[in-house]
Amino acid sequence: MNKRMKLITGLVLATTINSYAQTKEFDPLLDPKVTVISAPLQEEWSSNYMWYPGQLAAFYQQQSAKISKERCVNVGYPGKFFAKNNHAYFKREIKLNKESDLRWEGPSNITLYINGIKQSAPNKQIMLPTGKSSLLFEVITDDSLPCIILKGSDLENPDKWQVSMDKTYWTIPESASMYNKPATLPDAPQNITAQIKPLQILPVRNSQVEGTDGVNIGKNGYALIDFFHLEIGTVIFQAKGKGTITVRVGETPEEALERDDKKLEQYSLAPIKLSETSSIISIPERALRYVSLECDEGAEITSLRFDATMWPVKYQMQFESDDDYINNLFKMSSATLHSSMHRFYLDGIKRDFLPWSMDALVSTLGGDYLFGDQQVSKNGISIALMPLNPQITDVGIPDYPLHALFGLKQNYLRYGDITTSLQYKDRITQLLDFYASIVDENGFVHGNYGDRQFGYTPGWSTQNGPARKGVAAYAQIMLYYNYMTGAYFANLWKEKTLANKYNKLAQDLKKKIFEHFWDNERKIFINGTMNDGAIDKRISHHAQYWAILADIFPKEHYDNLFDNILPQLPRYYTTVSYEKGYEFLAYAKAGRIKELWDFIYRVFGDWMDQGHTRFPENFLPEASRAKQLEFYRRPYGLSLCHGANGVPAVVGALNGLIGFSQSVEKTNEYTIKPELLHLKWIKSRIPVKEGFINVHLKTHGESTIEIPKDCIVKIITKGEHKPLVLKKAGTYNFKILD
Repeated sequence: MNKRMKLITGLVLATTINSYAQTKEFDPLLDPKVTVISAPLQEEWSSNYMWYPGQLAAFYQQQSAKISKERCVNVGYPGKFFAKNNHAYFKREIKLNKESDLRWEGPSNITLYINGIKQSAPNKQIMLPTGKSSLLFEVITDDSLPCIILKGSDLENPDKWQVSMDKTYWTIPESASMYNKPATLPDAPQNITAQIKPLQILPVRNSQVEGTDGVNIGKNGYALIDFFHLEIGTVIFQAKGKGTITVRVGETPEEALERDDKKLEQYSLAPIKLSETSSIISIPERALRYVSLECDEGAEITSLRFDATMWPVKYQMQFESDDDYINNLFKMSSATLHSSMHRFYLDGIKRDFLPWSMDALVSTLGGDYLFGDQQVSKNGISIALMPLNPQITDVGIPDYPLHALFGLKQNYLRYGDITTSLQYKDRITQLLDFYASIVDENGFVHGNYGDRQFGYTPGWSTQNGPARKGVAAYAQIMLYYNYMTGAYFANLWKEKTLANKYNKLAQDLKKKIFEHFWDNERKIFINGTMNDGAIDKRISHHAQYWAILADIFPKEHYDNLFDNILPQLPRYYTTVSYEKGYEFLAYAKAGRIKELWDFIYRVFGDWMDQGHTRFPENFLPEASRAKQLEFYRRPYGLSLCHGANGVPAVVGALNGLIGFSQSVEKTNEYTIKPELLHLKWIKSRIPVKEGFINVHLKTHGESTIEIPKDCIVKIITKGEHKPLVLKKAGTYNFKILD
């Protein structure tokens, strides 16, 4: 980096860092300086579109892949996914006491059969006869989701319909409340627009700032614009002048000022020819925070703005404390999750704009509480589950499908909806049975299955192992967790034989895990085996946090793990990647809240202190600025907005400081175990399936909690008093310190 670039970067970052002295709004939807343009009003029905489970995700995935290919330089996928299908059938048996009007909307090619007889309904409306009838809708599309929305008395509830792709296997349709506009198909764009004005304009050479959103650029001059918010969208401005103007964009000043197009992660933009008459210029969609404008002859630029396209959400969880630094970490984390939320919780919106299994599902640990968009979470679950009738050739990253059932269990606990597991039941059982069929004599899944390029991928912080192609202990613990989750859902489905089957697989595997991977001398799990089968006695964090999440790490050895083992791991605090949401949930579960927040300050706080406004895919806190931006051996390969790393501070606040948890056995029971550390107070609203739990926690004096009906909340305070158990809706007072 030359001296001029260092000066520019320093000026930009200094301005941003100084603004952190007070609470900032990192999400454009909450920023009072941003104008949010809502979608045009449309007719809404009391019903919602319905479709075959997982098909919306399949179509969304194809859309994301298309967008990615058009914009991003380096893209690609390992493995195979649930294939999209352009054909669907919806059926239901009804009994009417009187004639009833039925309307429907959806793709153009929809045919209704009543009692097997094809009906003529050019206006997508029909009068149903009294008595018993068998209804069957056939939906055929060219390249859109086969779906349907209904309007008619007692005929709208998706749970009373069955859906199939082949008229052989039938299941409950998938549906979501946001898809209630008959004129807009679920796979059509759903975004809203946030019009963002520049935070600052830096005249780099031969240029002069005009007002708050304009700049005059002289011959061979250029300027750098910082929009503060890192989003995907289009930059729009008015321009007049001579010659051409070159627009470059990036997540950092360095990237936006880069002259070598071969180093960029997004395709470069062609120079724009100017005229003496002012015209509106709109660049193609890009992910960015910074924009540089360069003119060869000179230009007057006015009305600069960044129209970011954002997924429509309403914040459900709220959090505030007396420490603005923690508040900013929480807000920056929330914005990171929202920025990455486009149909799925995506991987880097700049680098590939694609959904990946682990990234999508670890994001739900924060997103499910922040936004409560169940369908976005379900889309991630669907792409994590393997295709129907999976084969060994379908495996991409051997451990990635094992994230799906973690997401399913999280989904059930958060939303209380058993329907999701029933919708995906065939794919759940096929996934578990597939893994049971490919394991070795010990019940272990190997890393050399599937795409030979990848192997195990627990994250990028693997300097301590495990080996990619051997037998990793953490992957076997994940498989154990999957078997146990399969048994959990089988019991919910009232299928005892199936539950016993998966429970036995789990217990047999657990025994082998301890036989092969538990180091009784060091009281820790080793990595497993190397690629050549040799024992890998090294220790990494992956097996430990999965063991805590799976409830098999011996609690009597927690102190040894957190006090002696983890702090001594080489590069544990200096190479940090996107699995930390899982790991910090394990920290909270183990009650290590101070250590959790010390880690957040050390790594995530350092990133915020450097002037960034979103969290990236991985962190190298002790590396040079250039190395911090590099990834995949590419100078700007690191995506600086990565949903999964928006999770740690949310988990740190919700599960750590507030001490929120939920019973797996009695899902209407919740626990609050506050650990405020240095804080004087916390105010928070926590969404649960029964409503909202509102807390005002105070280190000294009386705290209050308001709980909704139909749930039980247990409050564990510090002292010798028994936990306070609240069983009725209302507002209660208590003291954290007895």
